[in-house]
Amino acid sequence: MVKDSLREKLQDIPENPGVYLMKHDRKIIYIGKAKNLKHRVMSYFNHEHGDEKTRELVRHIEDIDFILCKSEVDAFLLENNLIKKNMPKYNILLKDEKTYPYIRISREDFPNIRIIRTTKTLDGKNAVYFGPYPSGGVHLKNTIVRLFKIRDCNKDMKKVYGRPCLKYFMKSCLGPCVYKDVKEEYDQEIESAVDLLKGQGREVIARLKEKMEQASRNMDFERAILYREQIAELENAVCNQVIEYGKDLDEDIYTFTIQGETAFLCVLNVREGKIIGKVSSHMDLKGKIFEDLLEEAMLAFYDRHPIPKNIVLSPENEEKAERMREVLEEFGKRKIEFHFPRIKSRRRELLEMAEENLHRDVESYYRRKSVIEEGLYKIYNTLQLKRYPRKIECFDISNIQGKDAVASMSVSVEGRASKKDYRKFKITCKDTPDDFMMMREVITRRYGKLDPREFPDVVLIDGGLGQINAAGQVFRELGKEGVAELLSLAKRDEEVYKYGESVPYSFPKDQEALKIFQRVRDEAHRFGITYHRKLRSKRVISSELDKIAGIGPKRRKMLLETFGSVAGVAAQSVEALSGLVPKDVAIKIKETIKNREQHK
Repeated sequence: MVKDSLREKLQDIPENPGVYLMKHDRKIIYIGKAKNLKHRVMSYFNHEHGDEKTRELVRHIEDIDFILCKSEVDAFLLENNLIKKNMPKYNILLKDEKTYPYIRISREDFPNIRIIRTTKTLDGKNAVYFGPYPSGGVHLKNTIVRLFKIRDCNKDMKKVYGRPCLKYFMKSCLGPCVYKDVKEEYDQEIESAVDLLKGQGREVIARLKEKMEQASRNMDFERAILYREQIAELENAVCNQVIEYGKDLDEDIYTFTIQGETAFLCVLNVREGKIIGKVSSHMDLKGKIFEDLLEEAMLAFYDRHPIPKNIVLSPENEEKAERMREVLEEFGKRKIEFHFPRIKSRRRELLEMAEENLHRDVESYYRRKSVIEEGLYKIYNTLQLKRYPRKIECFDISNIQGKDAVASMSVSVEGRASKKDYRKFKITCKDTPDDFMMMREVITRRYGKLDPREFPDVVLIDGGLGQINAAGQVFRELGKEGVAELLSLAKRDEEVYKYGESVPYSFPKDQEALKIFQRVRDEAHRFGITYHRKLRSKRVISSELDKIAGIGPKRRKMLLETFGSVAGVAAQSVEALSGLVPKDVAIKIKETIKNREQHK
């Protein structure tokens, strides 16, 4: 129900570009932008919204203010500033991320140098920035201070202090806080430091050598020694890793994805054709309102990081690029180009690399302790388990038409793989494909003599209703039914069956609860396939040895006893094998093994 006072205000909203501020109890709860304010704001009230968070926002709106702008680009920028200032409840916010440090040299009389670890603001007018530094940034900054005697304090250089600090007496600063007549020398040191940070270390060294020789000719040996020490340290310094922000930047590779109620982004920083850093961030979307998430995420990101000359995005984002280009150019006061590589190229390879990093970042996020604990609780609560699923043992059968059938057991403890507890089983029951019979065998071998106190909390079977019932029957026959929770994960729809119930449970694909089950299932499958291939390769190569002319049972036994196994035989050179068999037979052995490897 819209209040009368609010209804009157809605009627007065103009059809101009601008920003609207929604309020509850006089507090701003949401800020948005629009090309047409009236159409956008009225859309909140003239139809029913499908998502609960928008309905909740509308229920809480008591008042609306608006600010007119000249263009949609101006509205973008104003919205961003107002969101940072007011931190509204329903607006998304970029989470703090691990950022590589930058070196900052101020623009003032007697500039100072320091490390910055926040990228909320990079003010190109009042300072020049170098980086980011994946490693060694602090060491490089300290080296520059020591070599060029640049101050790293925050003193006001407009003042004249009574005495310099200890660094002046340690000869690591020229003392501009007291001695203003050192400006010319100080500016030369700043110039050398900047050249070094730009990767022009060799030029700096050449200038120092010239000064050293001049000092030597003038019999100023103390200064000549000082230059010599600077040169020696510079030659050991890393001089070519970083590029000045704002002048020689190349590009950012920007990737983005939404998983459930969290948005993730990963940006690779490419400078002078080299990847020098990665920045990962995420946004919590729970209860948040947004119009175009990619645009809002990019603007939030580049409000806290340098805007490069080139930004590489996936091709599906091309339609949105023009407006974002205008916004970022206005935001960063520089020309920007967007690239959307489709065919194989340098940029396409970088984009694929960034997407792989993004995928890893998402995995890392979901493996965080707090997220895993939430997933485990979701499993416990949704499935109404009697035991908390701290330890899960998962079984998988691997066979091809019954040959070399094996079972594998992977283990998850508190949502993480515990590889030291993995087990593998060579199936002995029959040589035809019968997964139920094989599952019966492995469950019996694993739990038949195991003390109930050593049971896991959950036994997870890779399969559906048939597999879980087969396993449940074994537990009944062993007299150990109910000692552990018995579940199965069906591959087709990733549904979870609980023993004793015929209707499966479904977890959302992006929920950590399902991911915990998938990880331990996939590990069991991987572990089993590896073991199966090893056994199959050993059997095939062993049988192939029997077919080689010149190898009978006696020589075959001698080869295996000498080298320990078929794999040991395969690892030998022709010369080593020739010590036991004729050389032509040794050559045939190597050719046989080589052919088998090529046809795996």
